[in-house]
Formats: sequence, C-alpha cells, structure tokens
Amino acid sequence: MWPKSLSGTLLITSTLWSVVALAVTALILVSAFRETVERRFDETLTSYLSILIVQLASVEGDLMDAELDVGEPRFRLPLSGWYWAVESETGQELAASSSLQGELLALPAALVELPRGQRDRSLLEGPLGEPIRMVAQMVALPDGTWLRVGTTGDATLVEADISDFAQQLWVFLSIFAAVLIAATFLQWRLTLRPLHRLERQLDDVREGRAREVSEDYPVEIKPMAVALNTLVNSNATTLERARRHVGNLAHALKTPLSVVRNEATTSDSALGRTVLEQTDAMQRHVRLYLERAQMAARERTIGTVTQTEPVLAGLHRAMEKIASHRGVSVELDAVPIAFFGERQDFEEIVGNLAENAVKFANSRVLITIHGERSAGRKGQRLILTVDDDGPGLPPEARDQARRRGQRLDTSTPGTGLGLAIVDEIVELYGGTLVLDQSPLGGLRTQVDLPAI
Repeated sequence: MWPKSLSGTLLITSTLWSVVALAVTALILVSAFRETVERRFDETLTSYLSILIVQLASVEGDLMDAELDVGEPRFRLPLSGWYWAVESETGQELAASSSLQGELLALPAALVELPRGQRDRSLLEGPLGEPIRMVAQMVALPDGTWLRVGTTGDATLVEADISDFAQQLWVFLSIFAAVLIAATFLQWRLTLRPLHRLERQLDDVREGRAREVSEDYPVEIKPMAVALNTLVNSNATTLERARRHVGNLAHALKTPLSVVRNEATTSDSALGRTVLEQTDAMQRHVRLYLERAQMAARERTIGTVTQTEPVLAGLHRAMEKIASHRGVSVELDAVPIAFFGERQDFEEIVGNLAENAVKFANSRVLITIHGERSAGRKGQRLILTVDDDGPGLPPEARDQARRRGQRLDTSTPGTGLGLAIVDEIVELYGGTLVLDQSPLGGLRTQVDLPAI
C-alpha cells in the first residue's frame, strides 16, 4: 500500500527515481564501454590484418612457402584464439598462423560477396569452440588473384574487460546511490521542517499555550498559516457572540419568570401553587437549556484546557455536604491531569454524575480519575469513573436512563436530564459514556474524555 504521508511518498518516489535513473545510466555506460572496447579490439585486429596484407603483396613465388609473421607473439601461442589465415577465393587454406596447430580456421564465405576492399567484422567460434572476433577481407595479389585474408583475437578478453568495468561501475554507482538517497532524505527533512514547525504551533494553539500560529513561513506555506489564524480568530469571535446572545436571552427570560413566580407566591389557591411549581420547573429547564446552548457554542473551542484538581476539590466538598445529610460518604481518588475542554463542561459532567450517585447510593460513592493512552485515539485520554453501592440499573434500563427526561425512579426529585446532558457533552468532545455494574454493587458510570 502507498503510504498516506507526504514525507513517505516523497522519500519513496525519490528513492525509486534515483535507483531507476542510476540503473539506466549504468546500462548506457556499459553499452557505450562495450562499443568502445569492441571497436578498439577490431582496430587492433585490423592493424594486424594490414601487416599481413603488406607481407602478402611482397611474396614472390609459392605462397605456401612464404614466411608470414605479423610480429605479435600471441599468434604463435598454441590455440590462443589469436589466429590469422589466408585462403583462396574458393576457401582452400594457403597459409595460417602457427597458433592454429594445424586446425582449420574457416573464413566467412560471404567475403566474396562483399564489395572489394570492404572488411567483414564478426564473432565466430574457434577450433576449440571458443569465442573469437574476426576481421577479414578480400585481397588482390599483383597477379590478379583474389585471396581471403583474416585475423582473429580472443573474444573472452573483451568480455573480461567489460565485466570488470561493469563490476566497478556498479560499486561506484551503489555508493553514489547511497549518497544520493541520503541527500534526498536530508532535503526531505529540510523541506518539510516548516510543516513540522506549523504542526507544533497548532498543538500549542490547540492546548492553549498560544493564541495563533506564526505567519513567518515560506511563500508556499504562509497562506495556509494566515488561513489558520483567520479560522482561529473567527472561532473565538463566533464563540463570544454566541455567549453574548445566550446571556441576553437568559436576562430577558429571568425577569418575566421572576414576576410570574412572585405573583404566584401571593396566592394560596390551587392555581397559585400549580403556577409556582411550574414556574420553578420552567426556571430549571431554562437554566439547563441555556447551559446547553452555551456548551454547543463552545463545541470544539480551540486552545481551552482545564486543570481538574481545583475543580474536583470544590465539587468534592460540595458533594460531601449534600451526601452527609443522607449518611453517604463521597471518596475521591484522582491523579493530576488536565481536561482538554471548558471548565464549565467538566464541572457539569462530574457534578451530574456525582449527584446521581449520591442520590441513589446507600452509604458510599467513589469518584476516580486517571489518564491512559488508547491505540485507537490520538493523545492522552481522561477516564472518569463514578461508582455507588445503590440498587444499580439492570442492563435493559441503562439505555433508557440516558434519554432526555427519562426518570426511572420517580420517588427522588429531578428532571431526568442529568445523564442525557452528560451524554451530550461527552459526545461533543468526542468521548464516550458507559453505564455498567459497579464493584460496589450499584451503578458505575464511566466517561472517556480528551486530556493533556
């Protein structure tokens, strides 16, 4: 699979391109070197052929009695691959080098078909089947007789030179490829350094250590940094506007509800008591829904971090006071950890869960908080667990308890919004709320939230 990474893609494509380019270069160089070596080898054979032709022109009498010698010792070494031969136009051998040791070196019959004076270059098999390179041509003697004349050399020497060159070339190109890949890797690191810097600055903004990213970047990246700052500032402006509107709405509703409630308190009739009861319920619902509107406006707020220790200390003291009237103890076991979100949201999550636990517990409530890292989620996670020793909830009733307005126990006061609100907040932060059987015997509520 192709990597889902710009740096990985760049590194792999650069490496592949370097390897392919160097391999093609090696093949071209080896081919060029082969052509050069073969041409030089043929030129050497041609020079020996020219010497032999000059000697043939000066022979008087019977050619078979002439002493011909091209002056190269290798033509005297037995079956060395270095041979020369002179044949009649019909192919009869008239003279040959001593290196043939009586073996026949058959010159190509096609020589007679070539234009006079043109040389034939070919790769043949010698008397022992060894590869030899030959240069031959038709030569006319002073008396008008045409002869086939050819010289050969050991072709394995050509292949040996080419093989040595190819081995050395591959070694040098392999070293060069390693250097090129290292240089590509360095270039990749230097080129992507601004992106890594931008990533770190975005983390600083996300975790509240900075308000915006720097715009001091190369021209290719600077527009993205400017756009990110515009987005961050727009998010802050939208959040402030939403909070202001919510505050205005809360203020606008507060006075009419207070007037209606005050009027209802002056009447001792059934209608007055009903109005008073419903007005109180309306005030609670308005407060809760306005808080939800504020929470929705704060969704995905960038750069908000809440230290949980002071929040938990205050809530613990408040819960202990409430629980003491029922004879319930509230225990807190929490490690220092920062919640990646708004303080109000964290207070509401812990407060609702602790309040529910105290409401239904027989004698004990345990609140624990710890951090952990999950393979399926980015960054650290905050795990909040609230256990009680109350009656608990059967599995079939747990989903119903999370629905807005659902009250499974009508003997206790409440609106039935607590778990539903917690579920909404947790979902907005990309977390999870789980209801389960508590080791204390009652209900366990566990929340997974982003942390730092």
